[in-house]
This record gives sequence, structure tokens and C-alpha cells, in this order.
Amino acid sequence: MTSDELKKAVSTVLEQPHHTQLYLVLKINNELVLRLADVEDEKTAPEIQRLFEELLTAAIVDNDDMIVRNLSIADESSNAIYQYDYNSYPEELGLFKSFRLKTAIKTKKFNFHTDDLGSLFGYIIYLGSMEKGIVLFKKHYPISLIKRGSLLLGAKKKAERFEKLPGVDIIRMNGDAQLLRLGDTIFVLDLKMLERNMGFSTLIQQAAVETVSAIEDLDILDDIEVLRDTLEVPSFARKLSKVKKASPIFKLGISKEAIVEFTKNTPELAGKFKYSEDGTQIRLGTKKSKIAFLKLMNDAFLHSELTKQWYDASAKDNIT
Repeated sequence: MTSDELKKAVSTVLEQPHHTQLYLVLKINNELVLRLADVEDEKTAPEIQRLFEELLTAAIVDNDDMIVRNLSIADESSNAIYQYDYNSYPEELGLFKSFRLKTAIKTKKFNFHTDDLGSLFGYIIYLGSMEKGIVLFKKHYPISLIKRGSLLLGAKKKAERFEKLPGVDIIRMNGDAQLLRLGDTIFVLDLKMLERNMGFSTLIQQAAVETVSAIEDLDILDDIEVLRDTLEVPSFARKLSKVKKASPIFKLGISKEAIVEFTKNTPELAGKFKYSEDGTQIRLGTKKSKIAFLKLMNDAFLHSELTKQWYDASAKDNIT
């Protein structure tokens, strides 16, 4: 989906009559369960709807800098929204992926006598009609829950004295979200949250292992174990995970000989690598050489035909 298509899809939902429902995602015995939040009053419901309408408007509809990138191949960018294009899904994404309003409205309501806000994992917010809508996921963090028993101080309007507030559990909620779903298509608004809290690191590791295997088959390194060791470092694993699927080197079947020759004759790579005794393989001995190798395998060193200069360009859009 392009950025214009995403804008149009979100605008269509917001411009038509719609309502908002809030669901609590609880983690009980390592299983995610859904509870409907009863907020159908004249003050709370409109305020929740306003929060997330403003988010969608600012982050998507009115955001002229927004770009849509495929999650499996794109590097992190401040103005990007990532379309989830993996074939498998972490278990933590299952509830969000399978959410359907027609069945969700029959969900049990959150009950303070039988449920515990201490089990709160996140929120699912639905904006739309019964026929069409937007599903959002918002991660809950413990800092946003103020438990009863804490000393809560507040001041009445136009008063100067702080008074102890009633001893109840309080949730602080702002209008941000990390995931968005339109139909069956998931978009990632916050990449770090996905990697840290939704089990996505397992998929990254799997893709990174596949990349290392592909590089091993290419026989371009004199010691593949040096690269395999980087799988334990999340930042390296994340970069490796994108190479096999995204790099033109693998898509076009560029030979090992051509790659090694390129490293020896490209000014940007001068001195970055050492080579085997016969000069046919690359040796990775330092962190800098490993980073340079990942950029090399991702075809990130580009030459300008206009200025004749070399650039390090991690994001590339084909124009032919």
C-alpha cells in the first residue's frame, strides 16, 4: 500500500459516521485475553475517540512526510510507517491480528472484582462502523498504572490545598498507538515497541540466520563464524535480517569475484577489509569491518553519475 492509499483509507473511516470502542488486553498465565472496557458515558467515550482521531490525523492524514515501507526490508526511519509483510506472526500479535468487531462486542467486560489491572498488557482501540474501521494497538507500560495504596495528591479547581484522592487504581492514557490494522493489513507505527514487546525478535533472528546461510553459500568470507557470532547482537541481527530478502546482490546473482573486486576498487571501502592470502575472500576482524560488510551486502554504496561521488545510502527506491 502506498502512503496516498493509506491516507485515503484512514480518511474514509474518519469522515464517515463512526464510534470508538476500547478493549483491554490482559496477560494471564502467559496468555493474552480480551476484555471490553465499559467507557460508554457522555464524557469518557468522546474523549477517548478524540485522542485517537487526533493521532490518526497527525500521524497519517495530515503528515505530508509520511512514507510506507515494507517491514522486512526497510531500515528504521523517523517518517516511515511499516507495512507488515512477513508470512508468520509472533504469538503476541495473534490477538490483534484476529480481532473482529462483530465477535469482540460480545467480549466480557472488564470487572474490577474478577480482573486485575496489574495484568494489563495493552489496549485495542476500534474506530469505525460495524462494516469498516481502524484497529489500533497501544502498549501498556507499568508506569502508566497507579495502584491503590499509593499516596495520590490532587487539588480541587480554584483551591490551593492538596488533598488525598480516593484509593482506586488509575490508568493514565495518552493518544499514542504502535500498531494499526486496516482489513487484514497491519502497519507498524513504532518499530522499537514491536521488537521489544511483541515477540518480533524471534522473526528477526530467523531471517538473520537465513542471511548468514546465504552468505556462507556465497563463500565470500574466509571465516563465516565471525559473522555468525554477530547474531547475538540485536543491532547486527536486525541489519542481517534484511539482507537476503532486500539486497540486489542476491536477487541479481552477483558473483563472489565481482563483490571482492568491488571492495578493492571502491574509494569508500578502501582499507575497510583485509583479505585471505590468495585475495579471494574477505576477512572480518573488527566491528567497523563487520558494519561495512553488512552495508556492502545490502548494496548501500552508491555512485552518483552526476557528481561522480560515492554515497552510503541505506534506503534505496528503484526509479527504473
